[in-house]
Amino acid sequence: MSPTKHPSTIAGLQRAVAPAAATGETVPAVSETPQRPRPEKPVRFTLDLDRAHHQFLKDQAVKLESGASKVMRALLDELRDDPDLQNRVRTRVWQTSGY
Repeated sequence: MSPTKHPSTIAGLQRAVAPAAATGETVPAVSETPQRPRPEKPVRFTLDLDRAHHQFLKDQAVKLESGASKVMRALLDELRDDPDLQNRVRTRVWQTSGY
């Protein structure tokens, strides 16, 4: 039994549509239902941590039954939404070196 061939090239698709176009029929769009937009692709960010910070992050992720990436996203959301936290982080960044 041989497999059924499907038009997979542009020329093949044009041949499949040509009979309908020759008779004046309208060719329906590929999808009549509106499709949801694709979710935005995440951007990868690499963070170098010393052992103590890495262990703390992993411990928090385990306590929250989550992943380290989710913890970091939540921290970024908190930083974005909390002006007091922004000021504390700014002060710590300016006072410390090595981070």
